[in-house]
Amino acid sequence: MKFVKAQTNGNDFVIINGTINEDVHFLKLLADRTIGVGCDQVVFVTKNSKDCYKLAFFNRDGSAASMCGNGACAAATYIRNFLGERKHEIKMLTLSGEYPCIINENDVSIRFMLPQKLDKCTILTGNLHYITSMPEIKNVSKLAKEHGECNLHFIESLTGNSIKIKTFEKGVGWTMACGSGAVAVAYLVGSSGITEIYHDGGKSFVEIKERHATLTTRPKLVFEGELYGRSTL
Repeated sequence: MKFVKAQTNGNDFVIINGTINEDVHFLKLLADRTIGVGCDQVVFVTKNSKDCYKLAFFNRDGSAASMCGNGACAAATYIRNFLGERKHEIKMLTLSGEYPCIINENDVSIRFMLPQKLDKCTILTGNLHYITSMPEIKNVSKLAKEHGECNLHFIESLTGNSIKIKTFEKGVGWTMACGSGAVAVAYLVGSSGITEIYHDGGKSFVEIKERHATLTTRPKLVFEGELYGRSTL
């Protein structure tokens, strides 16, 4: 089984083109950083139609994720470089719906439906996100139990339209970046224009408009490889 390792602001992925494998044992071992390839998420990519690709995301613990903004951006770069896609704009079909995607030479943009505010701290952007202030990071274990269905984000406002964010992701743990979380944070704080989101692993850009939100990142393909049979994992 061939794969490509990719990362977006340090949020890393193993991307596989072909039939989705939902075996939890296989997924957990593949994502393991000691005895597998190592990643935050495993992403399966299959062509769904002429200009649409189906994406399936699985967290490090083997659980399915409805959407992953950084993973979708990394998958778009993979689709261009390994699947020969030449269109500037394609569509990504996920468990949470269809997302238009624009592939540029150096960056990728994913368009989200306008996020939904479920309460003062919880935002839906395909995934659920619980957002609180940076000092609450000391309570991460408690918050993870209370909001187990959410990704947790701890934020701090910087100068201008800039926000610092640290992320504890459902099914993953601490991660260096979260794309859909960046969209949720920009929406919650009511940013106008383009917001710079500073993750532990890099920077992404979010623009909130009247009907949609756009995430722009610079994903990188790291290396390609091949698994020599599942029995070796």
